Amino acid sequence: MSKRECITEQPRIFKKDVDLLGSDKLNKMASVPNALSDPIRLQILYLLKQHEDICTCEFQELLDLSQSKVSYHLKILLDAGLVKREVIANWRHYSLINKDILEKLEHLMS
Repeated sequence: MSKRECITEQPRIFKKDVDLLGSDKLNKMASVPNALSDPIRLQILYLLKQHEDICTCEFQELLDLSQSKVSYHLKILLDAGLVKREVIANWRHYSLINKDILEKLEHLMS
C-alpha cells in the first residue's frame, strides 16, 4: 500500500458531504489565539474586566507603556474581535465585547 492510499477500501467522507469553514471565519478564529498569546494583551483584558471603559492614555499610565505600544496591542485585540472601541473627540475608549473571555480562557487551561 502506498502512502497516499486510505486505510479503508472506500473513503468514508467526501468533500461534497461536509461543510468547511470559510476563509474569513478561519482567519478571524485564528486571530484570537494570537491576540491572547501576549501577556500585555492579557493584562489589558484583565483591566477591562475590572473597569468597563478605559482610554488609551489610561492604559499608558497603568501599563507604563508608550502610546504606540498600547495602540499596537489594542489594535490586535480589536482585530480579533475581543474589544470594541468608541471614539470620543480625540480619545479612544475601549471595552470588552465578551466579559467572560478570561474565565473561558482559564476553563480551557483546566
